[in-house]
Amino acid sequence: MFGLSPQQILFLLILVAAIVLFVTEWIRTDVVAVMIVIALYVTHVLDAKDALSGFSSEPAIVVAGIFVLSASLHVTGLSDTIGNWIGRLAGNSLGRAIAVIMPSVALLSAFTHHVTTTAMMVPVTLDLARERKMPASKLLMPMSFAASLGTAITIIGAPAFLIASNTLQQSGRAGLGIFSIAPIGLALSLEITGYPSETAHFTGAFDRISPGCQRTCSWS
Repeated sequence: MFGLSPQQILFLLILVAAIVLFVTEWIRTDVVAVMIVIALYVTHVLDAKDALSGFSSEPAIVVAGIFVLSASLHVTGLSDTIGNWIGRLAGNSLGRAIAVIMPSVALLSAFTHHVTTTAMMVPVTLDLARERKMPASKLLMPMSFAASLGTAITIIGAPAFLIASNTLQQSGRAGLGIFSIAPIGLALSLEITGYPSETAHFTGAFDRISPGCQRTCSWS
């Protein structure tokens, strides 16, 4: 069918099923990942050696380690402690709050999973906005930007860099060092953090809309 071999058709069916399960989250993502390996072996798309080769892959081990580290931060309560420290350092002004939150979140995202960092900092940021009477949008948006930027500081911040490093090594070239991309990530982080007033101006655009428009505009 369509010039595809039976193995290619089976692979496409497994791929579609995996995407559906990942998107719908009917089953835990880690269970789905194991099911994919088993399905590829049972359907003879891959032999046992190839199906299990991913478990010996350096990027896979590093990513798994990052998830373990992130979970440990949450279970031990250290993430809450770090978040409270950041909240105290943020002070009372919007500019100082952004200048403290963004670099802190970017640094944490460089060595842990950025979703975990975001989940850790959202309650702290909301409490800070409520206590200091600041619009939450002016803190949450810069925080989310910083969490994404932090993944470009080290190669463990995002799996794509680990895969690129592994591919370079397999082709006989030198792999990426842990801080090989740091100049780019740090430059971006410092550039955006360096303009807290502009960041606040951008993320708080909705707060400047007149109350009448906020009540009547269909997009508000």
